[in-house]
Order: sequence, then C-alpha cells, then structure tokens
Amino acid sequence: MKPRRALFVGVLIAVLAVAVALGNAKRPRPEETAVPPVAAGLPAESPRAGSVWFCPGLPSGLPVGDDRVTISNVGDAPADVVVTVLPDKGQRSETTYTVGASSVAIKARGDLGPPGALTIEAFGGRIAIEEGIDGRAGTDVTPCATQGAAQWNFAAGMTPRGVQQWLVLENPFASDAKVDVTLRTSGGVRQPERLQSFDIRRRSRAVIALHDIAVREDRVAVQVDARAGRVVAAQTLVFTTEAGLPGIATTLGAPIPSDRRLFADGATASGATTRLAIANVGTVDAEVDVQILPENNQVVPAVTLSVAQDEVVWAQLGGCAPAGGANNCVPAPASVPYAVDVHTEGGAAMVAQTLTRGAKNSAQPGAATSLGSPQPARSWVFARDRVDQERSTTLAILNPLTQPARLDISILHDGKIEHPARFQGITVPPGHRASVRIVAGSRPAAAPRAMVVEASAPVVVERSMVGTGDMSRSLGIAVG
Repeated sequence: MKPRRALFVGVLIAVLAVAVALGNAKRPRPEETAVPPVAAGLPAESPRAGSVWFCPGLPSGLPVGDDRVTISNVGDAPADVVVTVLPDKGQRSETTYTVGASSVAIKARGDLGPPGALTIEAFGGRIAIEEGIDGRAGTDVTPCATQGAAQWNFAAGMTPRGVQQWLVLENPFASDAKVDVTLRTSGGVRQPERLQSFDIRRRSRAVIALHDIAVREDRVAVQVDARAGRVVAAQTLVFTTEAGLPGIATTLGAPIPSDRRLFADGATASGATTRLAIANVGTVDAEVDVQILPENNQVVPAVTLSVAQDEVVWAQLGGCAPAGGANNCVPAPASVPYAVDVHTEGGAAMVAQTLTRGAKNSAQPGAATSLGSPQPARSWVFARDRVDQERSTTLAILNPLTQPARLDISILHDGKIEHPARFQGITVPPGHRASVRIVAGSRPAAAPRAMVVEASAPVVVERSMVGTGDMSRSLGIAVG
C-alpha cells in the first residue's frame, strides 16, 4: 500500500473509532428528570434541602393586601430561602430570608414585590411552601409546585354571571414556552384561537380571564398542553356577590390524568352544596364509579356515571332528592363527614375535582375546591394550620388500602416540635375515613404552626380551614 493511501486509511479508522466512542458515550439525562414531582398530589421527595418551589400567584385583580406566602421549615436545621419575583411589569428582584428549624414564616405578598409569580429556592432545612389569600377578600391556601409539566388539567370551572374563572400560567425556566389551551364546556369542546400556540416568555407568567373567552358557561374544564417547554398552571374561581355569597377557590392543576382520584374531605352541611366535576380527557367513553365512604361506616352504594370522550359531567354529592328527582346525584348521609373514591373502568383517563359552595351561616361558608390525589402516601406536610379569621381547622384522612393505618401528627412552631397525645396513634381501618380537629374555638393561638402527618401505611390527607366568611380545602404536600 502506498504511504499516502495508508495514511488516509489510518485517519479514517481513527475518525470512525472516535465516532463509535461518542455514540456509545452516556448521554446526559434531560432536565425533566432532575426536577422533583409536583408537591400537591403526587408523592415527592420534597420538602428537602436544596428544593425549588414555583408559586404562580393569584390573579392581579384580587386585593394584593390579602395575599400571603407561607414558608415552613420542618427540618432540624435553619434554611436560607431566596425568593425571586417574576413581576408582571418591571425587573426581577430577589430577597433572602432565614427560616429557623421547626419554624413558620408568613410573608405578605406585597412585601416581596409587585404582582407576579414567585420562584423560591431553599438551602438547608426541609421547606414546605404554600400561597393564597387570607383576609376580607376571601380565604384559600394551596401548596406551590416543585416542578413544571407539559400538561395540566382542571375539571371544575364555570363562568355564569358573577363568577370569574382565571387561569394563571407560570414559566419559571430559562427558555420560552408555547402552550395550547383546550376548554371542555357545556357547549362542547373549544380551542380558542388566541389560546393556541400561546407564548409565555421565560421567567414570566400569563394571567388569562377565561370568563371573557367562554362566556356564561355552566361547565368549563381546562386542559393546558405545552408544545414547547414546561409551565406551572393554577386556576382561581372568584364568586362575587352577583353569584351569591362571595368566595374564592384556587388550586394547582393535575399534571397527570388517571383512572382514580381520592378525596378525603367531604361533608354535607346545612346551606352548603358540594359537586363533583369529572372531565373525560381520554380517547374513549368512560364509566366512572363514585363511591361515598362515610366516617360513621354507613354503607352507601356506588353510583356509576357515563362520561363520553371530551365530556364534562357534574354530580351533586349528598342532598339528593327522593327517587325520581334530579339526575347525577350521589347519595351521602346528612351531616356526616365522608371521603370520595372516584375511579373508572378499564383505565380510562379522567380528571375529577370537587367544588363546594356554602351559605353565610353555614359550617362551610364561601367556596373551596380540591383535585384530590391519584394515590396515597405515608407522609404529608402542611405549611400552616390556621387562617387570620379562624373558626376551625380539620385534617381528613382516607385509608384506601386493605390494611389499617396508624398515624402520628406533629406540630412545629418557633423552633419546637410538639407531639400532642390526642394526635398520636390514630388508627384508620381499611377503606375508612377519619377526621382530626386541629384548631377549634373562637380564640386559637395567634402563631400559625406547621403540621407533619406520618402514617404506617399510605393514606390521603386533606386540610380544611374555615374562616368567618370563606374556607380553604387543600391536599397536603406528599413526601416519599
């Protein structure tokens, strides 16, 4: 072989060897896998040291003076917390706080900066973060998220006279996002042109008034699909005096449709009405079984609802008329707390959400909503245990498994961890529901406290906080 040809063959072999080596090299994992799961509803490794939380914030039209952000450190070491404001207008800003071990810090949202989303990063400690409204304008508190997702769903939405439905989309990441928004309404499926390929700039948020797009609709379920990037989605329903008793109901969305959703906290109270919205987001029609599990262990037959593809069905829980009355009513014993197990046959994908509307003198005033949980967990954290105009706080516990669960509830505040005797060794039988009154009376302690629930078997835990004119219902932050 001639020298020049041999040199060429040698170079070619070397290039091929390098290419093979590069092809076999371990590729870096995508950014998605490095982010912990959503804190509200899916078992997660948060709260943890070094965690990042995303708070989309309430619509800017609500009174800013009533917005609150709760930062609770349930760990045994202090935590440095960096709060970055992604303002609707203006430049980003950062504020750093130190939250002591076993302590709770509540910040007025206006003290953190102008209206907009928040990104909160914690160093040290074990942090749980919630945001919401707590004041004369209303009461509702919900966990922030610990990741973005490519899809978000809400089942319970409406836009009759006097009701505002807001969709808040946060993009806390370094690249722009583009989403499509689908509305499943009482008038059919809608994909508004202005909400297709909808741009959300990096490190910003978009606030969308759905009541100006789907006008006077009795049912408006929402699905957000990201064409590019990831987002965090929250929905806020505002009931004005035109719709009866004012109230606010806000929640993060469900990032994953499932064939089952579990709700621990339900009750039929005088003057209050609770409805269950079920959105079929799958590709086939679905038969959905709704099972009420009363706390007094009364046996209540399940009700099966037919939900066609892309349909949204609402069912009233309790307060049903005698035989021959209205359709889509699931019987529940009066004045007895209950849990709800919603599941489909054949694994059809759906999203379920409860919405409670109360009366002025009811034990459930104002409005509250919950998306429940697709699965139970052994440990749950709540960043706070009361609101400003506190009437009562209750934890509802559902054990959906076939083995009993034993629970211990710890109370954390001011650097202390308390284990009240009445909150220890609580046993919930298989397939049953229990409730624990955390705060009661007209004069609860002034300082808010964090709560940690540890169970011997996976359970679902929801918190209900009732104020003088409104209430809040939310799932805990699942850990592990």
